[in-house]
Formats: sequence, structure tokens, C-alpha cells
Amino acid sequence: MSGQPAEDDDRDELQFGLFDWVDAVPGLSVAEVYDARLRVLAEADRGGFSTYHLAEHHGTPLGLSPSPAVFLAAAARVTERIRLAPTTFIVPLYDPLRLVQEICMLDQLSHGRLDIGVGKGSSPIEAAMYGLTPADTAARFESLFPAIVEALETGTFRRPDAEGPAASVPLHVAVHQRPHPPLWYPTSNAASIPRLGDEGYNVLFGFGFASPPLEVVREQSRIFFDSFRRSQAGGGVRYSLPGSPPRFGMLRHVLVAETDEAAVALARPAFDAHYDSFTHLWRAHGSDRFTGPPDFDALVAEDKLFVGSPETVAAQVARAREVGEINHFAGAFAWGSLDVEAVLTSVGLFRDQVVPAVR
Repeated sequence: MSGQPAEDDDRDELQFGLFDWVDAVPGLSVAEVYDARLRVLAEADRGGFSTYHLAEHHGTPLGLSPSPAVFLAAAARVTERIRLAPTTFIVPLYDPLRLVQEICMLDQLSHGRLDIGVGKGSSPIEAAMYGLTPADTAARFESLFPAIVEALETGTFRRPDAEGPAASVPLHVAVHQRPHPPLWYPTSNAASIPRLGDEGYNVLFGFGFASPPLEVVREQSRIFFDSFRRSQAGGGVRYSLPGSPPRFGMLRHVLVAETDEAAVALARPAFDAHYDSFTHLWRAHGSDRFTGPPDFDALVAEDKLFVGSPETVAAQVARAREVGEINHFAGAFAWGSLDVEAVLTSVGLFRDQVVPAVR
């Protein structure tokens, strides 16, 4: 398969990625946020990181990249090594033919560096902006996603239950990677893990500070790989790639500075700003899902925020690595009010000191 990951693809080795919401930065315009993120991505492209994960959100300062494909098209031109992974394309919000064609274009623009994250969407409020209920999004995903994968594999899109010209559309821009780019499915729902293992997706489990404790991650990684191996033995794992066992990853917010004190001084106010963006829609619609900022120091102590010197963060990552069969770690490096220079320093220290120490 063309377009192999930038780092060693040994599935027993821990890979490192970046996760990005592209949330609003106080005092910066949207254009300035985009420019800053592309600087960070170019720095990560120098090495140490396998994958850039980009979230999709709508109607919220948490996500200034409501079209991941547009941003990743720009990212493809300022990077050469790192893989680019919309995580996720919210499949129910797209016309499936349009989404297939955008995936093919991105895979070609990146010369085979595209991964594809897919999902039903995590926010019922955002789905409602498109006139959809949670039941609608689930039904659309189950109906549309198999047709999307079939089109990537065959070069022909067949619209479910359609007749006439819409029933069969040849793709004149095909994917660069065969049979299709690697597939990811992020989730915080433990009930989904056996199915995702059965189907062979790569998985990101949890969402940073809102993630479950490491003990839960350990158990879910075991369930995931047990399910994958059983399904593989039975000829299943529909969405895995030949010869490529899946990745089971976790996500954490990361800030590395020269000292613990310097990192905490930067991270504490930045986290408050990020939390405001993270909870914006829920608060705006009167939800009591988030009742107030969690205790910052407790999150660090519980290994839900990785903040500190290179030595401190390396110890946190090492503890996470020991919890089970985790083989992918995605760090959210740019969030809240963090200045781009602080983020670039954090990425550099993580790459140059944390990664070697953990490996």
C-alpha cells in the first residue's frame, strides 16, 4: 500500500500523534488561528509524530474547522511526512458522494498520507443544526458508510436505494491508497469497543480530560484486541487493512515546558479558556452535563492532563503505556489560550525528549 506512515509501522511500537479541535484562541482572529496551527503542524512534521488528528464540530468555538477537508488540504501542502486524519468526518452530515470525492482528493493531494476517521457525531445539539435527531444520525451512518467504503474500494459510488443516474457514479478521482486509507473511529462509549474490534477500526478511546481512568482504558484495550483477534480468526474485520493490525489509542492534553512550574503557569489559565470552548454549546442550550471547570491539579494528578517538564510528562506517558495494549498516543498540544510559541516549544520538547525517553 502506498503512503505508509511517517514513523515505523510496527504495531507493537507506541506511535505518537497530535489531536486538534482548532478551538478559538482569545485575541486571535480565525485566520491567525489557522496560520498558527499550520506552523505547529509543520513543526510536528519534522519527526516524532505519525498522525495529525483533526476534529469536526459545528456552531461552537471549540471547533473552528467545521470542514476538516478544507483545512487538511492546506495541511497537505505544508507537510511531507505526517499522516493527516480527519477524526472524524461526521458521516451523517454529508452527502455520501460528496464525501467520497473529497476523501479521494485529499488522498491524492497528500500523496497517500490520508487516514479517515468516521463517526455518527458526539453532539446531539450539532446534529440538530442539520435537522437530525440522534436516531437519524445513527440510521444515516449505518446506511451510508458501507456505500462510502465500497466506492473507495471499487471506484464506483452506488447510492443506497437509488435509481437512474444517481444509482451508479464512476469516480474519476480515485484514492491513492489501496484498497482505501486506514480507518479510525473515536469513541468514549465503552459499549462500542467490542464492535469496533470486530470490525477492525483503529480507535481513539476517550476525549482528553473527560476520559475515563487509566484502569478503564486498560480493560477496554484488552476487550478491543480480544474482539479483533476473534474476528480476524473468523475472517471478519471488515474495515482493517491487510497485514495491518489496528491501533488502540488514547488522547490527553499535553503541555511540556522546561520546568514543572513553568508548564503549570501556562497550562492553568489556558485550560480554563479551553473548558469554556469545550462546554460552550451545552451551556448555551441549558444542559447540566458540565457544571463547572474540574480541578486542574486533580486532573494532572490523575494523569488526565499531561503537564510538566520533559521528565514529568515522560513519566506520565510511560504510565499510560503500561495500562494495556495501547499502541497509539494522541496529544492535544494546542488548546485554549496557549500562545503558538509555547505550543511550538511544547511540541519540540515532547518530540526531542519525551518520545526518546518513553521508547
